[in-house]
Amino acid sequence: MSNVKLRITFLSALVCLFAFAAAAQASFKAIAPRNVVEGRNFSITFRLTNGEANAPKAPQLQGCTLIYGPSVSTMQSTEIINGHMSSTSSVDYSYTYSADKAGTVNVPALSVNVGGTTLSSNPVSFKILPPDSNAAPSQGARQPGGRHEETAEATHRISPDDLLIRISFNKTHVYEQEAVVATIKVYTTNDITQIMPKKQPVFEGFLSEELPVTNQIDTEHYNGRNYTTAVLKRCLLYPQKSGKLTINSGQYDVVVRTYETVNMGYFVTRRPVQQTVTTNSNQATLVVEALPEPRPDGFNGAVGTFTVSTELNPELLRTNEAATYSYIVKGTGNIKYLSTPEIDFPAGMDRYTPKTDISADVAGADMTGTFRVDYTIVPQEPGKFVIPGRPFVYFNPAEKKYVTLDTKAYDVNVARGAATSVAGVEQKAIDNTITDIRHIHSSPATPVVHTGFIFHSVWYWMAYFIIVALLVGAIFAYRRTLRMRADVGGRRLARANRVALKRLRSARSFMQSGQTDEFYQELARALWGYVSDKLGIAPSQLLRDNIASKLHDYGADDSATQQIIDVLDECEQARFTPDHSAAEVSALYDRAAAAINNLEGVKKRK
Repeated sequence: MSNVKLRITFLSALVCLFAFAAAAQASFKAIAPRNVVEGRNFSITFRLTNGEANAPKAPQLQGCTLIYGPSVSTMQSTEIINGHMSSTSSVDYSYTYSADKAGTVNVPALSVNVGGTTLSSNPVSFKILPPDSNAAPSQGARQPGGRHEETAEATHRISPDDLLIRISFNKTHVYEQEAVVATIKVYTTNDITQIMPKKQPVFEGFLSEELPVTNQIDTEHYNGRNYTTAVLKRCLLYPQKSGKLTINSGQYDVVVRTYETVNMGYFVTRRPVQQTVTTNSNQATLVVEALPEPRPDGFNGAVGTFTVSTELNPELLRTNEAATYSYIVKGTGNIKYLSTPEIDFPAGMDRYTPKTDISADVAGADMTGTFRVDYTIVPQEPGKFVIPGRPFVYFNPAEKKYVTLDTKAYDVNVARGAATSVAGVEQKAIDNTITDIRHIHSSPATPVVHTGFIFHSVWYWMAYFIIVALLVGAIFAYRRTLRMRADVGGRRLARANRVALKRLRSARSFMQSGQTDEFYQELARALWGYVSDKLGIAPSQLLRDNIASKLHDYGADDSATQQIIDVLDECEQARFTPDHSAAEVSALYDRAAAAINNLEGVKKRK
């Protein structure tokens, strides 16, 4: 009898355990439309997964009228992976409403009881958009994108209001180096089958980081009309100068599908017609405010919110043994473009070239990550030293003020480590059993007495004249070095071709490895850098709109100037067009090299 009770207890516990596991895996969520046009019907679905329950009561929505519901649909799926079978079931409860009034609709959370456990749905919200201002009352609100085909008029003409491409910013006023997101979006009332950019907008005056774009279609009310919208491009921008920065208009070829009415005699039908429309985007202007003055000491252009820390590894230092001092900045802002800080290491410590490691990802509308600089130091002398703290200064655009973060100083005791050289060699006795090595016997040296004066020697006068010649040559070399250092423009001009050739070699390596995106970026960087060094103008002041006049003033003819501009335009456009053939990429590389060679022979006008 006791065994029977034990089995019943065990089975009951097992059933409760499975019921608890099933309830733990159950979920209940609400699925609402993104946007709805006023006067249209829409549905809200509540999905129960891995559970059974009664249909919840329809929620009351502001500005909406319940038409019917719920309509119930079920779905069951079974998977067998590596011999393990898993089953999933879901029940959808759908409610149909009529959108009566434009505005924001909040869908409250609903609750259902699943096996004694109460599950609640997630609260969601959506917008009811006003109808088109030019829509006929009898037609109601026509859905954008030509979806309401029963009342759609057949047409062959696409008006400018039927197809728009807009550039917009998520902010209207920013500070220098503050992040801003630029979005290029298409607005249409017809079906679009293809978009081909002919001329992409150029973000001059910005450091840009392209953001991923999803193929999500949405509905948006703009200028009194409802449009089907899709994002073509999103860029994270960091303005490099103050004032009004304008993004120029882009040009696109858009293939649009419309419908025409065909009279077949006994009946009338409609057939699709494709048209190619060339449209231009708008020009977007952003107001960039200069960072407040005076700027504190130690500020190197960091804008955002950051934290800073330092590390010394190992903390016990020895002479002639390497140690690592790390300067670590974490936070959100222009972290990818921070400058390497200068650390004042004490005398007696050799410092090597620092290593910079940046790990950053896009988070929302800005960049978040870590900026780490590792300094390798080698103490040369034992004793007590102090590695001073290096404050980190940044500008917080939200608080509109500069923030200074201090780092700790390190008091280190440097112990004597392994010697790198031997001052003398200890002479040891040689074993008498070794017969092939003889002892070195010392004997008093006999001094050699030289008579005569040293300046009577030919070698003396030869050494004298050589030293004088070397001194005169060193003076001329030093004066020439001073003149070259004073001539900043001349030094930039002298190294312009060398730097450009180095970047061209880098672009060629990308071309040979098939990395076309990196090839176009490096090729454009080589041309911009070469023209900047050639003209002696900072890159931020050199724009596409003024490059022709600057080169003409320098002395370049129209042919050489046009070569540079054409290659820059093709590099910019090629980054956003489909893949090119190897022959086209190679031809563009040859044209860039020829443009630099042509400009290299140009001499500056007096």
